[in-house]
Amino acid sequence: MDIRQIQYYKTIVDQGSISKAAKVLHMAQPPLSQVLKKLETDLGSTLIHRYREKWELTETGIILYKYATQMLMEMQVVEEQIQEIERGDAGTVRIGVSSSCSNLLLDYISLYRKEFPYVKVSILNGNTEELLKRLDQREIDMAFLLRPMNNEQYKIKSLNKRSCVAIIPSEWADQLSPDRTTFEEIASFPFILLGALEGLTFTENILKSFEERNLTPNIIIECKDVMMAIQLVSKGLGISMIPQMDNAPQLFENIEVRAIQSYEYQMEPVILRLKEKQMSKASWHFWEMIDGKS
Repeated sequence: MDIRQIQYYKTIVDQGSISKAAKVLHMAQPPLSQVLKKLETDLGSTLIHRYREKWELTETGIILYKYATQMLMEMQVVEEQIQEIERGDAGTVRIGVSSSCSNLLLDYISLYRKEFPYVKVSILNGNTEELLKRLDQREIDMAFLLRPMNNEQYKIKSLNKRSCVAIIPSEWADQLSPDRTTFEEIASFPFILLGALEGLTFTENILKSFEERNLTPNIIIECKDVMMAIQLVSKGLGISMIPQMDNAPQLFENIEVRAIQSYEYQMEPVILRLKEKQMSKASWHFWEMIDGKS
């Protein structure tokens, strides 16, 4: 019993006769009669009682008709879902994001959802090292993070570069310069270091900048997550240096954000994906929506 036989059987029952069904199916009557006979032979049961002027479904014929109706409806739903996925109107987009870039992702998701409301967006948080591994293992389609050093295997769209800023517990703010703090001031307080991440020069550059000024930071805590560093500062445990995060004032409760004097180092947020991996239509629409700078 195959899908074609099921379709023909349902049409016969819906039309009330083999002759009418043959016209609807644009085929001759004898082959359609043979389809019905083969179904009955394969199932070992009479499906339709034929009389001279009328016919009626048997009990097994009713069961098969209900099954055929349900199965063909489900087939139609599956076909529609496949077509939606092929058009990019449905499916799932899997996006990785580092905590330093999470606020950038929010605006893009809002824009995407307006155009593709039936596409599911799955977001995976992690640091750069974790996200690159998940991307290489095909667990995510793309990732928002700071540009890694080794990136030959990725297609990359660059977003607006951002400076490094100091974040200071509000209760300590009056002990530092009001507009731009200095490395000398930072070195005199407990320091929370955003630890080294694979492929990034961020931590290396910070430590080198202290060294160039003959300073040694008082590192009391080291962590690889920007959000954790922010929370530690908000608890008054120390000062930290992080990538500038725009449009996220709610994150900085009990924290003062200061520019850093004579420090021009900038980080580059990017969205990247594997060069050789074919993307789904839904993921491709998201990628194309990003107006990158490279």
